[in-house]
Amino acid sequence: MIKIKNCPICNNEDLIHYINCRDHTVSEDEFLIVSCETCLLKITSPRPSENEIYKFYESENYISHTNRKSSFFDWVYQLVRIYTTERKVWLLKKNTKGRVHLDYGCGTGEFLNACAKSGFETHGVEPSKKARALAEKNYNLSVTGNTDLSNFKKGEIKSISLWHVLEHVDNLNNLIQQIKKILSEDGKAFIAVPNHESWDCDYYKEYWAAWDVPIHYWHFSSKAVVKLFKKHGFKLVQKKPMLFDSFYISLLSEKYRNGKYNFIKSFIIGFASNLIGAFSKKGYSSQIYIFEKNK
Repeated sequence: MIKIKNCPICNNEDLIHYINCRDHTVSEDEFLIVSCETCLLKITSPRPSENEIYKFYESENYISHTNRKSSFFDWVYQLVRIYTTERKVWLLKKNTKGRVHLDYGCGTGEFLNACAKSGFETHGVEPSKKARALAEKNYNLSVTGNTDLSNFKKGEIKSISLWHVLEHVDNLNNLIQQIKKILSEDGKAFIAVPNHESWDCDYYKEYWAAWDVPIHYWHFSSKAVVKLFKKHGFKLVQKKPMLFDSFYISLLSEKYRNGKYNFIKSFIIGFASNLIGAFSKKGYSSQIYIFEKNK
């Protein structure tokens, strides 16, 4: 187990206990989350080492690494993914000039395939061998398992996306420095992460599914995301809600808290969270941040 001694954003060493959360997917073990009160970043610490963490991704319940459709929940997830994938491609086309895109943590390749169909030259990075194989088999995509971006040329990439990936990354600062190097001067970075300041997080507390310990190393607020990228010479261009995430997260959270899905209550909580997010500073359950380099 690895103990995090300082905040990766501001280097604050005064990390205080915030909450204890259980891994509901694989081990049922409990993990500690600590807080940097300066950045409002929450951190899973201690956490499994690099040699230990892989087993938490191999579960059949880790649906983003599968195309599974064995239950009603799976079907709903896959249908929503089709819609949100198209919305992401639309967002990409609207906000970028170039057509060379890198999807970092591309999973089973649905988004990357949609980009290719829309005329993008695509590059994918996916450390999971299982997910990578599905991307290559189903969509004939070229995806590398090498998470080091040093093989890309300086300024080669016009846009890069990390859809719910940043919270899984071991070395945040190193990755963002690499992103800055390979991104063109007019390029855009699309970053989607859960938001622990959202109302659904307040409601479910330690049962909030988006804590997703221990595979979520970092738990971001809006302030933390913007401060992290600003540190590396980026500025925020736009912030967008991921409206479906509140319903999905609420559905899982209900199961974690009460042992079963409750579709009606989950819809109510998800809708309430989105409504509060729209009219307050709390923000939404998950949010997309679009960054560009400082000129």
